[in-house]
Amino acid sequence: MPIRRRLGIIAFPAAAALAVLSGCSAQSSGSAAEATPAPGGSLTYAVSTAFGSFDPNVTASVVDARVLRQVYDSLVDLDAEGTVQPWLASAWEVSDDGLTYTFTLREDVTFQDGTAFDAEAVCYNFDRITDPATKSLYAVSLIGPYDSCSAKDPATAVVTLKNAYTPFLTNLSTPFLGMVSPTAAEASGLADFGSNPVGSGPFRFASYRPNSDVVLERNPGYNWAPESAEHQGEAYLEQLTFQIIADATVRLGSLRNGDVQAADDVPAQQVSTVKQDSSLSYLEQTQSGATYQLFFNTERPGLDDPAVRSALVKAMDLDSAVKATYFGAYQRAAAPLAPGTIGYDESVSSGLSYNAQAAADELTAAGWIPGADGVREKDGQRLELTYMGPSPNYDNRQELAEFLVQNLKDVGVGVDLELLPSAQAFAMMEANTFDIATTSFVAVDPDILSTLYSSGSIFNFSRTKAFDEDLNQAQTLPAGAEREALYAQIQAEAISGAYSVPVYQLVYRVATSTAVRDIGFDPAAYPKFHDTYLAQ
Repeated sequence: MPIRRRLGIIAFPAAAALAVLSGCSAQSSGSAAEATPAPGGSLTYAVSTAFGSFDPNVTASVVDARVLRQVYDSLVDLDAEGTVQPWLASAWEVSDDGLTYTFTLREDVTFQDGTAFDAEAVCYNFDRITDPATKSLYAVSLIGPYDSCSAKDPATAVVTLKNAYTPFLTNLSTPFLGMVSPTAAEASGLADFGSNPVGSGPFRFASYRPNSDVVLERNPGYNWAPESAEHQGEAYLEQLTFQIIADATVRLGSLRNGDVQAADDVPAQQVSTVKQDSSLSYLEQTQSGATYQLFFNTERPGLDDPAVRSALVKAMDLDSAVKATYFGAYQRAAAPLAPGTIGYDESVSSGLSYNAQAAADELTAAGWIPGADGVREKDGQRLELTYMGPSPNYDNRQELAEFLVQNLKDVGVGVDLELLPSAQAFAMMEANTFDIATTSFVAVDPDILSTLYSSGSIFNFSRTKAFDEDLNQAQTLPAGAEREALYAQIQAEAISGAYSVPVYQLVYRVATSTAVRDIGFDPAAYPKFHDTYLAQ
């Protein structure tokens, strides 16, 4: 079973879009074919949400990861077919029992502070992640049953697992497992490294103003990009700034007037307008991993009855909610895993449809009878639920929640919509005083289902223990049909048991000026700017 630790942040916006193609580049419109990449220039990339930490060993935030991908390199890369390819590790061997990974490392890599990248650095990173003092929010789950690491020599790191863990290599490609400089991490200390990050990536950290911007500058001498990169050598851009502009109207306005050259989280209702604007280019990448889902806390009164949970699913008009909220920019999710993810099977939710009358009838049959004010009661207990939602309003999820809350009220379910910032939401999670919660996750392996349904995961909002045996087995099965079938079975049972309900598939939406060329996306749809340049 993978090592799990308590997480100190709620992941309402934790999964952003994952590219359909690994390492793909998004080309701007206009005369892109005539442009020649040239070094120089600055690019300001407007983001919608504030940053938390730039320590990949700690953070779980997708917004943070967009910066992490520029500052940190990973041991391995993924190609368009999802096959693991060399990066900082030039080769590796896996023992027959799947417990020992021997990595041969590049010997020409240095961290941005001049520290050599070597086997000792690799072991430092793994040990730092699993150190309880680090309080890793996400990276610790990605290395699963990690046991130990030893430096056989400067170019050879040997990692030992407690038990076989098939997702291990794939997970190593993520920015959350990017390699940090041991020298810098020790010098800064855990509290300060998150705002003074040092990796080996194409851009190095220059400055950070909380709730304002992050400025990165080209890393001189960088020459170890993965094979998926369009070019080797230093990044073209001299400077890359991530500017926080929460208001979507202001964000797009800043793009149109030239204050920024790119803006993410294009509002769904503006997608059509942006596409028709000849001064802009529109890029989008569909998420792989876990779709945006709604979870019922099975440890709460009423929701401990599968019949009640099933009725609540029928009561929600998810198709209409998604259409009304996202104007066709998002599609209704068919399964807990998104298309493009290993183990995705759209048939797992067949028969899942809106039927308010059936929902009302099933609640009545379960003994929940409408009271004087319309809210259902049973044995003196009212069917009143707490729906925990994000604040600030990320990706219009508040509007979506309000739509679904009204659906539930229509069949006699009282719902208190609690819109909470991360810290307060986490306190409610720890107290187990919520009934409904939502999340989504980026992932490059279907083991993300362990994060959602394993009894040892803080993100197991349904509080179920029903899937532990199957999830543990799936982690050890070799890649192939048997493993995919088991993940499809887990998804089908999660839906049939009404532990969770898939709501929509995420798409990461970006608008740029037409001068911006070759923004790439890594296998998790985090933008990559190593190949990006400004057309003259």
